[in-house]
Amino acid sequence: MPSIQRVSFMALAGLSLASVVAWAGPAAPFREAYSTEPRLTRPPGPSCAVPLFTDHAFGETGDPKAMTATPLTFDYQPPKACDGPWAKVVLEMDVSVPAGKQYDRTASIWLGGTAIYFGTTQEPSADVGARWHVERDLTDYAALFRGARPGQAIVNNWLSDRYTSAITASARLVFYPAGAVAPAVAPADAVYPLSDDPRGAATVVQDGAQRLHGSLTLPRNVTRAYLDVIAQSQGNDEPWYTCIDDADVTRTQHFALESPYDGAPLQECGGGNLRQVLVAIDGQSAGLAPVYPWTYTGGVDPNLWRPIPDIQTLNFTPYRVDLTPFAGVLDDGRPHDVSVRVLGANRFFNLAASLLIYQDHDARVVTGKVLANSLATQTDLGTPRVDSALRETRDHRVEGHVDTTRHDHYRILGEITTSRGTIRSEVSQTASFANRQTFTRPDAPTWHQLIDQSTQVDDTTTTHVGDGPETRQRRTLTYPLRLDVIKHVADDGSFRGEIDMSQGLVSVRQRQRDGHDVFDSHLDIAMHSHDEADFNRMGSAITHPRDQHAVQTLSFKDSLGSCLTMHVASQKGQDAVLKQGQGCLGALNLLNWRSRPSP
Repeated sequence: MPSIQRVSFMALAGLSLASVVAWAGPAAPFREAYSTEPRLTRPPGPSCAVPLFTDHAFGETGDPKAMTATPLTFDYQPPKACDGPWAKVVLEMDVSVPAGKQYDRTASIWLGGTAIYFGTTQEPSADVGARWHVERDLTDYAALFRGARPGQAIVNNWLSDRYTSAITASARLVFYPAGAVAPAVAPADAVYPLSDDPRGAATVVQDGAQRLHGSLTLPRNVTRAYLDVIAQSQGNDEPWYTCIDDADVTRTQHFALESPYDGAPLQECGGGNLRQVLVAIDGQSAGLAPVYPWTYTGGVDPNLWRPIPDIQTLNFTPYRVDLTPFAGVLDDGRPHDVSVRVLGANRFFNLAASLLIYQDHDARVVTGKVLANSLATQTDLGTPRVDSALRETRDHRVEGHVDTTRHDHYRILGEITTSRGTIRSEVSQTASFANRQTFTRPDAPTWHQLIDQSTQVDDTTTTHVGDGPETRQRRTLTYPLRLDVIKHVADDGSFRGEIDMSQGLVSVRQRQRDGHDVFDSHLDIAMHSHDEADFNRMGSAITHPRDQHAVQTLSFKDSLGSCLTMHVASQKGQDAVLKQGQGCLGALNLLNWRSRPSP
């Protein structure tokens, strides 16, 4: 492993934890929203920064439940002092919300129609505000930043007599010129957003039939293509992992944390709990992607997420779908419809997607075709198997379990003729989903619901160039989720809730050439949070939190020599305690600037 002194390759990686300090006003303190997400390491040498917006307060007077917002528009100009090529491009954003009452809000930044940031915000408490820092590696999107483009930031925040906290944010792009020590990375040659807004905005879909789509006419020498997708659940679908098959809603709805009224985000919602993203090209199924069960800081019980939000809550990572087998189809010079749907969506999802393409610079025209596509022939996509075993006991209590499962496998093979010869690309995926819900009634006033969910996806891309060696890239992702809720219901319908929520994200990447490993990485993030609180009969008012505690851990290693571990824990919603570097050489986090500790 390189030494710490070789800063051109390695850097100390850590998490800056600020203590509670006075807000810039007469009252309210604020604290950091703690997370194990590390700051991105940077190449050595100078950098250039381009501000997108500075200290803008998002918060107009209006309906606090509105699902639209007035964007902050801006016009981007590329940096004059370092015009590229770049070794790295990083988005940095600083956000704060003062003490008071405010929902967790969806936030996004767009440039030339492309989403360069998507996430949600931290909810403040009545006495303490929140502040946090976000970074995203946008090196792959470098083509987007070479010319002037319109952009906008959207934070769906509204102020009212009750919801009083504006959200203030600043954002900038930081460019690191390539040099001898930090050579230029090969970014995509072009980025094509599916948004039809020239500045960019998410598309709302209410069900599995509605879609985000774009008609794209691409250069005729595309050799590789990838679609980066964000599918964010909102409204009724926000806690989609708690939903259940329609046939079982009535018998199980009183186990949920909110009473069954239309729009209650934590009722026992119907529509089932399988959510999958389906990508299509000209109506032909072209790829599947899982939906990560993001939990926002108002989700389930806000006390679970103060001061440590759940995994990726403040900074979503897009899921990259490999569409390379379709390169020959996209190279024909005609417009092609590229679309995204959320199978199983039930009011509603925000969608954003951008196509990244790589070109053959030694050929004006590349020809090819799809040789095989087993996904296109599958007629039951998005249809799970549901095994319901609910029963009524002698004293008329409903107990039992409802299991929802789905298994998918497909293989897509394409071929193109390029200046390097014939290239064959095969993309295969094996995926499994299971949501197992258990309902028990230990006694008349007690309702116990346990949700145990797991999603696993194994993506493999195999490439042959002529008679050359085989290159294989494999990515395995696992999303475990466990929600354990016990309700002790009083005669007036109010109840005491005991809530345990655990979530994880495991990403394993491997790259082989001619059967030999050339790169591997392993990322493991885990979160557990607990709270006990009093709820009113509708479940909408949460008071007297007790025994609140949370812990989040991250470990990352790769074959570039990086080693990163973080452990952050809190008690009773107070400042978090951080430990880092445990298990790494010298108990120090070391992160190669080329490493990406993300899924």
